[in-house]
Amino acid sequence: MNTPLPPRWAKVLLLWLHPENTIEEVEGDLDELYAYSYQRFGKRKAVLRYLLNVVSVLPPFVRRRKTQYKPSLSLSPDMLKNYFKIAWRNIVRQKAYSILNIAGLSIGMACSILILLWVQNELSYDRFHDRASQLFRLTCSAGDFKTAVSAAGMAGGLQAQLPQIKSGVRISKLSPMLFEVGEKKVEEKRVFYADSNFLEVFSFPLLSGNTATALKDPGAILITEETAKKYYGTSDAVGKTIRINNNDNFTIAGILANSPSNSHLQFDAIIPMKTMAKWNGDLQNDTWNNFNFYTYLELDPETAGSVPAQQKVLLQIANVFKARGQDIKLDFQLQPLTDIHLHSNLQIDLPGHGNIQYVNIFLIVAIFILVVACINFMNLSTARSERRAKEVGLRKVVGANRYQLVFQFLGESLIFSFLSLVIAIGIVYLLLPVFKMLTEKTLAINLLDGKLLLSLIGIAVLTGLLSGSYPALFLSGFAPVKVLKSKMRVAGGNLLFRNALVVTQFVVAIVLLVGTAVVYKQLDFIKERNLGFDKSNLLYLPMTGELGGKQQALKASLAQNPLTENFTVISGLPTNHESGTIDVIWDGQTAKNQVVFPSFDVDENFVKVFKSQLLAGRGFDKAFSGDSSSYMINEKAMQVMGMNLENAVGKSLTFGETKGTIIGVVKDFHFKSLQYAMEPLVLRLNKWGGVVVVRTTAGSNEQAIKALGRINQQLNPAFPFTFGFLDKDLDNLYRSEQQMGSIFNLFAGLAIFISCLGLYGLSAFMAEQRTKEIGVRKVLGATVAGMVGLLARDFLKLILIAIVIASPIAWYAMNKWLQGFAYQTTLEWWVIALAAILATGIALFTISFQSIKAALMNPVKSLRSE
Repeated sequence: MNTPLPPRWAKVLLLWLHPENTIEEVEGDLDELYAYSYQRFGKRKAVLRYLLNVVSVLPPFVRRRKTQYKPSLSLSPDMLKNYFKIAWRNIVRQKAYSILNIAGLSIGMACSILILLWVQNELSYDRFHDRASQLFRLTCSAGDFKTAVSAAGMAGGLQAQLPQIKSGVRISKLSPMLFEVGEKKVEEKRVFYADSNFLEVFSFPLLSGNTATALKDPGAILITEETAKKYYGTSDAVGKTIRINNNDNFTIAGILANSPSNSHLQFDAIIPMKTMAKWNGDLQNDTWNNFNFYTYLELDPETAGSVPAQQKVLLQIANVFKARGQDIKLDFQLQPLTDIHLHSNLQIDLPGHGNIQYVNIFLIVAIFILVVACINFMNLSTARSERRAKEVGLRKVVGANRYQLVFQFLGESLIFSFLSLVIAIGIVYLLLPVFKMLTEKTLAINLLDGKLLLSLIGIAVLTGLLSGSYPALFLSGFAPVKVLKSKMRVAGGNLLFRNALVVTQFVVAIVLLVGTAVVYKQLDFIKERNLGFDKSNLLYLPMTGELGGKQQALKASLAQNPLTENFTVISGLPTNHESGTIDVIWDGQTAKNQVVFPSFDVDENFVKVFKSQLLAGRGFDKAFSGDSSSYMINEKAMQVMGMNLENAVGKSLTFGETKGTIIGVVKDFHFKSLQYAMEPLVLRLNKWGGVVVVRTTAGSNEQAIKALGRINQQLNPAFPFTFGFLDKDLDNLYRSEQQMGSIFNLFAGLAIFISCLGLYGLSAFMAEQRTKEIGVRKVLGATVAGMVGLLARDFLKLILIAIVIASPIAWYAMNKWLQGFAYQTTLEWWVIALAAILATGIALFTISFQSIKAALMNPVKSLRSE
């Protein structure tokens, strides 16, 4: 008959409360008393008596023992040298084990360092300005339409009326321009106009020139150092001349340092706003109702540092706006300069912004990958526990206390950690070019940077302490009597903890796999979605230079060539359309319109070339002379106006100052990123030009490009030939999502690899623990397949638990991400199932190596000690 033992939780309580130096004798006595009580009084009373006995052996002995027993924490140089020597011998002697440990930690650290470099870069945007905390961008919203632009008159007008505003500066939208110096002609796309106080408000270094006067002369221009070298071969270009758009000559008034990569304002040249005021009506009249400029306000320190004070300023801005006679219902916001890059989900904004959601996601990924790597170390260390057990027992016998052993094992883990850090830095240097290409960021790791060096050392120390904490506590806790008698057994709590670590690893791996799948599924959904027009084989030519004044000749040349005869002229590309107004009146309107209506100017060929669908009425036609004041609208506009397909055609519509008639309703087509919901659209007859779009036939793109090049050379010889494909431009709208998918793919693969190292460690541990059991089973006739199944069964349970935990986490996280798109794919169950199956397959493959090795072991060797 088996001797009854106290419940495990009661024994854990005893071990936790009682001093270590007398636990063995007390534990044995209490076990005997429990067995006696169990046989005489039953289990219930036996447990109660056991708990009373546990309490009775504590006071006053615990207090007395604590005063008498003071473990020595003194560590002499000789002892430290001995610890280091033993640690190094263990690393060298157990090469396979050391390689696995160092590989896992190195890859985990390298991944974390790469991600942290990217996160650090994203969070550093616009913080280099001297008064960054006082600078805000004025944005506004009309209902769901949120935009980054404001009116031309607001910067000066608000500064004059609100004392909290120290200064205001306006910046135009980016304006592509043809720069000409000698024989060199290049279309520069990063050029904008700025007020004369631009360099006083922002801290962009002027390498040469006068900051106070550089932007006051309308005939002047500022260029960056890189631009100067491009055209002149030197940065000493002040006073020299650049011809722009084959029309005006500008004198270089100063050379700017290249715009920092962590600035949301990216430019190659800046032209004074006074130059734009020569021909721009908004600037001439200081309008408050036409939103075309980016306005930045510098607030006084008290207002900038107080949210209530900022709210008061916003209320005053709204009152000033209303006092100007504007009855548009707008909500104004003050967007901190340092928030623009990561918190700008606004329309009509500058390109190249990031996403705070992605920063948070990858920061969490970095932490989890590092944790996964630390879990590997824990599992691999405990897997080798029996080989270190006798060393622990002998050290305790000769006088070592637990604190010294904990220090020894933590020291070993720190040695592993710093070795791994050195290798990780090497991996980062190797992978950094690839990572920079994936992220399209200017990233660098400078080991001479004290802050970065301290951060790396901090990561190594944290990793060493985190990864070594559990093995140190576990190994140092072995009782010397049991170890030296070969009666050591692994407590269930330790096994439970290790299993939890492996479950955590695979939860991370499965979530990353699901994330990768969903990102690619969404990108595929975007690629395959019907945009309302056929985007394939659409080649376009911007009507720059002299093409705008030679429309008839251009159209005649296009029509005469079979490669280009199927063309249309539109005001802009349906990629990220910007213009819009609320100045719209229609039949049956009951209240003043507060909805922003974007507009496109299209010609008679638009419907045919874009293969869009007319739902009612007709398109523009040369046979109808009155079409110059006619309009087409999309389905969304029809719904906003309260019309339907039966009554929309023929209704009057006033857009801006032009009154006309609705002649047709076109099926909704996307003219912005799918992150934005469909907006009401008005189509007008194109009278001025914009972009020529040619639908080519499959396989004739190269010939069509050459034909367009010849036409441009004939009609526009002073301007270089530029062209593009609409489908490629549409794909570029989702560049950040494509980057996210690539990065997810990379780190998901590395996380799984690191997790497999941990699983290998646990399988090695389990095989080591069950060596004799396997030997007995083999002697009794068990097959290799049966043994492999027996060992794999426990791991499959862990993976199943990981799948159950990871599924809702992945579902929630990916649904949250998809909410950023107005049009999104569905997250089906099979995506998570596929990730789970893949993770399970990889895990089983990893497990099988150790399982087969253990199952093939000669039972004579495993049972010899018996």
